[in-house]
Amino acid sequence: MSTHIYFGGFAALAIALATYFIFTGRSSLPSYIPGPPSPSWIAGNAVQIVNEQEKAGDLEFSWFKRYGATIKIKGTFGTDILMTSDAKALQYILLTSAYRFYKAPELCIALDAMGGPGISTVNGADHARQRKVVNMSFSETQLLYQSIKTSGNVVNMDLWFGRAALDALGKAAFSYDFNALTDPENSEMGHILHHFHDSTPSTSRRLRVGLWALEKIPPLRNLLAYFPGEVHKRFRHFQDACMKFSLPLIDEAKKMVDDSTKDMLSVIVGANQSENPNRRMSDEELICQAPHILTAGQGSTTSTLAWTFYYLSHDPETQEALRQEINEVIKRVGPEEPFSVHDYDGMALLNAVVKEALRLHPILAAIPRQAEFDEIIPLSEPIITENGEKIYQIPVKKGQHIQCAAHGYNRNPVIWGPDAQEWNPKRWLNKPDMQYSVGVYGNTLSFGGGVRNCIGWRFAVMEMQCLTTEMVKKFRYEPSVDTKKVLPWPGFITTPRMKGRFHEGPQMPLIVTPI
Repeated sequence: MSTHIYFGGFAALAIALATYFIFTGRSSLPSYIPGPPSPSWIAGNAVQIVNEQEKAGDLEFSWFKRYGATIKIKGTFGTDILMTSDAKALQYILLTSAYRFYKAPELCIALDAMGGPGISTVNGADHARQRKVVNMSFSETQLLYQSIKTSGNVVNMDLWFGRAALDALGKAAFSYDFNALTDPENSEMGHILHHFHDSTPSTSRRLRVGLWALEKIPPLRNLLAYFPGEVHKRFRHFQDACMKFSLPLIDEAKKMVDDSTKDMLSVIVGANQSENPNRRMSDEELICQAPHILTAGQGSTTSTLAWTFYYLSHDPETQEALRQEINEVIKRVGPEEPFSVHDYDGMALLNAVVKEALRLHPILAAIPRQAEFDEIIPLSEPIITENGEKIYQIPVKKGQHIQCAAHGYNRNPVIWGPDAQEWNPKRWLNKPDMQYSVGVYGNTLSFGGGVRNCIGWRFAVMEMQCLTTEMVKKFRYEPSVDTKKVLPWPGFITTPRMKGRFHEGPQMPLIVTPI
């Protein structure tokens, strides 16, 4: 059955039921909250964000500039969505009251189709229990096993970093060699993940309506096994591949668990032997961690590294200063000695470069949440009504959908200054004055915030530190002829793609010269 017929059927059913669901049970926001007009009653502004801008974030930036840091946009069938880049509101939603704002159901449906009930999708007590188990494997003692080798001349750096990130994650998380760098032609998972990110769909009207129908009518989810669309087929293919490689590893880890095993999977399996039920997962939950770990750990690192070297290629002064910082550490620790975690964390410019790339290009444009209770959300930047009244808090009802705007917050000039849209790693050399705590790293939203921050953010930072150090030490980077065509493409995740050639997948073509 084709994707058009599949989602066309969902659309027809959803439209037939829309009046009932919308007018009897939808949440609504106060009329004084401003926002842009909706181009479509069926799909709302949500599709506009993905399909009607070349550069991820530009449309949201224009809205925040015109209407303020907290706005109202329209979702499927005219439902209200609260979108905010306000630091105080984000702190409340993601940190202070995190378990009162669950992940939006439509996101959980998509992630469930890809990987099952893993750490990325569960809520409440289930999430807290899984996190206790998984978090053990990302302690600093397990971040010291990366050995990165480099090669190149004129290189698609996004492709190279994708392979390097997959190999590093495979070794650290599973003690498994995907051979994405050494044997890319025969790396099955490398091919699957590359295709998965290459063809990540934009959010079409049919997809939005289909997800809405799956959320409102849960029994419809059972039909996916019999009438899968192209998106679901791709997710299931990825899930099946993850199960294929992870099942034997889990069985082996159960037999071999001891205190010397340091990869993530072994630590999870070992923790799962605990007599304490709060530190155990079911076998299904255990197996379902692999797809979530791979997508979260590989995609974000790859994209951020690609953008890091995009900016370094355009900023030779910072590139050379970073090279000097690296050489100073080499002189101190010795040319044959690997850098320690403390060496990396002590490199001020290296960390400034990583933080600035993360700030400018979060992998997710927004973090969707849904209020599980009636709430009052506080604001630091007030809404100014038509009669001049300043509103410092917003009442929301249970079920209200909220978009925590990562792009908007990461480039909010109230927080980051008038050059918030510009590359300026020097801003991090003097700690920015932050009134509100929002994100876990550099106070950006690139790894999320609160109890639902990226479970492997420390590993991701370490991986970016290692790879950036090795690549800057050994090579010099300049823009190629095609580099100026690279734009942040607003798909399911934000990836660097070339203007007019988005269909070719993520690319970052740079001139790479050995030193």
